[in-house]
Parts: sequence; structure tokens; C-alpha cells
Amino acid sequence: MPVLRLELSPSWWFVAAGALSLITSAIHVLAGTPEIMSPLLASNLPHVVKGVFDVMWHQITVLLLIGSGAALAAATRPAWRRPVAVLIGGQFALIAVLFLGLGAMWFSSPWPMPQWVLFGAMAILLLVGCRRGAA
Repeated sequence: MPVLRLELSPSWWFVAAGALSLITSAIHVLAGTPEIMSPLLASNLPHVVKGVFDVMWHQITVLLLIGSGAALAAATRPAWRRPVAVLIGGQFALIAVLFLGLGAMWFSSPWPMPQWVLFGAMAILLLVGCRRGAA
């Protein structure tokens, strides 16, 4: 059985990515829910559409929290850094690309949906952290 190596000094890049993901989770739930989900749920959309949107909304919260936990765990576990950077950082990078692409398509601007900044920042923090201290 492999020995799990913990570092006494964590990767602050991974700590920053994990903290930013926690902050993004809070923004998503506390600011995004009343702005996005409350009007959707109060609309005349079909019940099944509302249900799917509700699941998707909470799924994003779960994915953000998993990303937070993975980044924070990898901060003190060098062997975890590359897999977390690739999987979680890759996921965050692709979400940033979705916000940029769909923002351009729907609004001809990335700024009506600025979430790409947070997701891009998290991806960059994980990538830099990986390059500066992967096992």
C-alpha cells in the first residue's frame, strides 16, 4: 500500500484555488439563487423544465464544493496535485470557455456573464500550483 505523503508547508496556489472555489460557491448560492433560480422557478415554464434547472443549479454547487475540497486536499498532498489540476482545473477551464463562448453568442460580450473570470482564475491557480510543485 502506498504511503500518503503530507507536506507541512502547503501549496498556496492550491489553497488559493480552493478558497476561491468556496467563495464562488457562496456567490453562486447566495447571490445567484435569488437572481437566477427564483425567477425561473416563479415562471410559467413547464414543471419538468423547472425541475431540471433546479437539479442543474444545485449540481453546480456540488461541483464547486468538490473542487474546493480536492484543491484544499491536494495543497498538502503532492501526489494529488497533478490529477486535481488536470481534472478540476480542466473542468473549471472548460466552464470558463463555456461562459465566454455563450456570452459572445447570447450577448456579443463576455461581461453579462462574468463568471468566466472566477472559473478561469481557479483553473490558472491550479495549473500554476501543479507546475510549481507536483509530485
